[in-house]
Amino acid sequence: MRKITHYILYILIACTALLNIQCSGNGKEKTPLPELVHAESVMFDHPDSALHILEDMPMPSARWDKENHALWCLLVTQAKVKQLMKISSDSLVRIAYDYYKPTNNARRKAMSALYMGGVNYNLGNIEESIRFYLEAKTEMEKTNDYKLGYLVMSGLGRIYLYRNLIEYAFEACQSAYNYSVKDSNLRYQMVSLQYLARCYCLLNNLDKAEQVYEQSAELALELKNNDFYAVVQQELALVYIAQKRFYESLEVVQTLQPSFQTYLLRGQIYLCLSKADSALYYLKKSLRTDNVYTKRSVYKTLYQLSCDSEFNIYMKEFCDSLLFYTDSVMSLDKGKEIIAYKEKYDHQKLITEQQRLKLEKADAQRLLFIITICLIVVIAVVAYLYQKRLVRKETTIRKQSEQLQDYMLQLHEYETRLMQNNRYMEELKEQLSGQEMNSEELHEYREQIDSLQVENSRLSEKINSLQHHINDYSSKLDKARREADKFRNLSEENLYLKQRERVLADYVADNDRLVKELREKCRVLENKEWEALEDVCESVYGNFVTRLQSFCPTLTKQELHLCVLIRLRFGNAQLATIFAVSPASISQKKFRLKKHISESLKNGLPEEMTLDRWITEF
Repeated sequence: MRKITHYILYILIACTALLNIQCSGNGKEKTPLPELVHAESVMFDHPDSALHILEDMPMPSARWDKENHALWCLLVTQAKVKQLMKISSDSLVRIAYDYYKPTNNARRKAMSALYMGGVNYNLGNIEESIRFYLEAKTEMEKTNDYKLGYLVMSGLGRIYLYRNLIEYAFEACQSAYNYSVKDSNLRYQMVSLQYLARCYCLLNNLDKAEQVYEQSAELALELKNNDFYAVVQQELALVYIAQKRFYESLEVVQTLQPSFQTYLLRGQIYLCLSKADSALYYLKKSLRTDNVYTKRSVYKTLYQLSCDSEFNIYMKEFCDSLLFYTDSVMSLDKGKEIIAYKEKYDHQKLITEQQRLKLEKADAQRLLFIITICLIVVIAVVAYLYQKRLVRKETTIRKQSEQLQDYMLQLHEYETRLMQNNRYMEELKEQLSGQEMNSEELHEYREQIDSLQVENSRLSEKINSLQHHINDYSSKLDKARREADKFRNLSEENLYLKQRERVLADYVADNDRLVKELREKCRVLENKEWEALEDVCESVYGNFVTRLQSFCPTLTKQELHLCVLIRLRFGNAQLATIFAVSPASISQKKFRLKKHISESLKNGLPEEMTLDRWITEF
């Protein structure tokens, strides 16, 4: 039996080690060099200073100091990207990406994937860029870095916008704005609002787009960013044109610095206001641009203008130019359309692959969970058998001890009577020798002495018999005591296994995804999440919910939820957040629940017994 116990312990230790390996990292991270720490601390506000620090320091060895070398490569790329410097290859940031990918450092993994995506996008590798951005998104969600969250989601949203993937773009831009709000970064909020407004325009929700553009413009004024303010106002003017608010659009455009885009806007507005001469003047000025898309828009507007009888003479010229630039744009858009469809396919394929990996991971965790439960059941059965055998042995020892005590008492009684008989015989013999007696008295005295001798002989036989029994029981009792000591040791091992079982059960419960999430940040739960918590308690703590409902069928659903959270060892402050009440209300709920449970007990709960202790020991 002891060997079986050892085998069970070895299996438990192996399972625990596997769990630890699965949940732990790859070891302690090396402390970065002081120059790298300094450069990273000034990176967001002063990327030029960070790059100067990185270029002045000796580059860490790629062979002997891989971690600091990888961090140096990542920070150099980050500083160059922030200063809009041209990067001709992703070889530098790939060093950091390859180093951090197999580690558990989610923030570094997300950053390296983010800049791999940004560099590849600038190099024209759109498919690779989206893959890296999505990988950065997956790792970023494991951190609480709001700046990183904004950078990842805004980059992803920008790509989706330019590829006309509206649904994906809106989701990414909304997420980027949420991260910028959490980070309290006005510049990030300003840019993400502009992207959101563009999404609303593409979704044909112009009223919402106008509102969001105005919010972005207010932030630009607050930050005194005149260039960005001009871009936002220009896009807002386009919204006014789409809403046929031409005078408001003209007022906005007149406040902007002259450019090919503003000339085009003025021309379009004047055409809508039936001011053909002014429209022709500004449209011809906007033709000086080299942008194919702008020229197509200009000639499209000029063609509309030539429909006026006054400008019919220009119709052929404008029509030919419009067809030429339309063909050019269609050629470009056709390539982009093919890329967009392929990106949609690759994106959906990547999402499907991620879902498959999640399912495989969930299956592995479920299998490990089932194995752990089976081990716990085996331990419980073995412990029960040990305990039952130990109780039986202790009962036998107790009965033998009681029988031995009875023999000892009888022996003491017989020996006492024997001693008294011997003393009386001595007295009788003295009387016989010291006095003169007639024959009758002498006969009487001798009869008494003979009677005492017979009784003594009988007592001696009983004493010998008792002594034999005592010796026999003593040997048996010593053996039983040795066996009792053996089983007592097994009982101690049993207690140790039970303690290990309790620790292992708590460990399994704590590693549940929902429980781990609630420990990190409590929130109000949905019905499905309550059911998930009940399933965890039901599986890990031996049908806890079923036993509790059988014991007290009148428990309400809320009281049952409270019992589940207490069994999972949540504190009052966490309970208050989950139930969306004050800590004082949680204390009142516990008081009423204890009273309710006490009524189900025959003798009630003792005053010194707390509700938490009772539920934990239930």
